[in-house]
Amino acid sequence: MIINFNINKFKVHSIFRDGFIEEFFWSGNIGEIFPKRKFIFFKYVLQSIWILFALFNINFNFANAQDSLLNIKADKIYVDNIGNIFCVQKDVITKYFVNNQIKTFSIKTFGTLKNIDVSNSLRVLLYFNDFQRILFLDSQLSQNGDVIELINLGYEQTSLVCSSFNNGFWIYHQGNNELIRFNQNLEISVKTGNLKRLLNINIQPVYMIEHNGKLYLNSPENGILVFDIYGAYIKLLPLLNISEFQIQYPYIFYNQSGKFYSFHINTFESIEIPTDSENCKQIIFNGKYCYKHCENSIKILDCIK
Repeated sequence: MIINFNINKFKVHSIFRDGFIEEFFWSGNIGEIFPKRKFIFFKYVLQSIWILFALFNINFNFANAQDSLLNIKADKIYVDNIGNIFCVQKDVITKYFVNNQIKTFSIKTFGTLKNIDVSNSLRVLLYFNDFQRILFLDSQLSQNGDVIELINLGYEQTSLVCSSFNNGFWIYHQGNNELIRFNQNLEISVKTGNLKRLLNINIQPVYMIEHNGKLYLNSPENGILVFDIYGAYIKLLPLLNISEFQIQYPYIFYNQSGKFYSFHINTFESIEIPTDSENCKQIIFNGKYCYKHCENSIKILDCIK
C-alpha cells in the first residue's frame, strides 16, 4: 500500500508491504516540521497506524477496488474473517491473501474433502470424511500438527466436524447421535448424549458451525438446532431444507432454490437478497463485503454502503 501526504512544503512517500514500511523517504525541509530526534518516532507511528488498520480488518486491496472481479475458477470458495479467499479446485486449495500473496496446498493424499472451516484464520480445519481425518493448516496454508485420525480415537462414524474455541473442535457422531467436543489436547470436554432421545426428534444433520459462543447444527427436515458451548440445547431455528449457511449475528445467510436470503435469529424474519440475474454458485457475506462466486470468477462487492 502506498501512502503520500503533504504538510506545508514537506512531502512524505511511504510504501507498506506485509505490515511493515518497505520504503520511506521525503522531500522538503524536515526541520521545519519535526526535530531530527523525533523523525524515527514519526516513522514508526505510521507503521503503528498500518497495524491498527489490519487489526480492524480494513482490507485495502479490496476496499480501494470496490466491485472487484477476480478471474478464478473454483469448485467452492470460503472467506475468512480477514477477507482471505480459499478456493478449492479438485485436489488443491489455493489461498488468495488480502495482501495479494497466493499460497497452495495439495490435499490429494489425505482423502475426500468434506468440509473446510475458516472461522479461525490462524487454524483452518479440513475434514476428510472417507478416512475420518482432520487436518489443520496455519495462516500460511502449511500443515499445522499431525493428522488427527478419528478412527484411532474410537469415532469412526463421524459425519460432521467444525472448529471450536481455544483450538478445540466438535464432531457429530452419527452412530451415537451425539455432539462431542475435543480440546486442543484431544481430550473430550463435552458429550451431549444421544440427541434423538434427549430431544425426541429424528435429526439427520448435514452441517454445523460454532459462532459467538453457540454451536449451530443443521438438520434440514427439522431446522437449525442451537447449543451453548457446554452442549446444552437452547432452541430450534425454523429454517428448513437448507444445507450450508453463514452466520453474522444476528443474521444467518443461506441459499434456497437458487435464491439467497437473510434470516434474523431473534425475530425469525427471512428477507430475500437480490443477486441480479447472473449465475452465482455461492454468495458469501463478510462484514460489509459480499463475495459472489460465479462460473469462472469471484466478484467482490461493497454490499453495505
